[in-house]
Amino acid sequence: MNSKQKQLAEYMSGKSEEAYYAGWMKGLEYALWEAVLEGPKNYGRLQIQEEHIHELKKLSDACDGWVYFDDSTEETFIPLAEWQKKYELDLPKMKRYIR
Repeated sequence: MNSKQKQLAEYMSGKSEEAYYAGWMKGLEYALWEAVLEGPKNYGRLQIQEEHIHELKKLSDACDGWVYFDDSTEETFIPLAEWQKKYELDLPKMKRYIR
């Protein structure tokens, strides 16, 4: 990942730590993206607020993508158009992790 992509990954990981004391909780990328789309929400101990959403959008826009966790490649950058398709496809099975 380049430096802008790493900034996004680090910010997302920080939210996971705040929510669950875990570097990357399963479903994190889906919960954060859902907040970007729908607005503030609770995620574990974290209340994802407008300031978090603004920062996520800014970091995502800067690298034109998102970061998700893959079992083999771990934190992995994906271009935004691909992420949006992946999100829609995977969301039904990820709901149990993000509610």
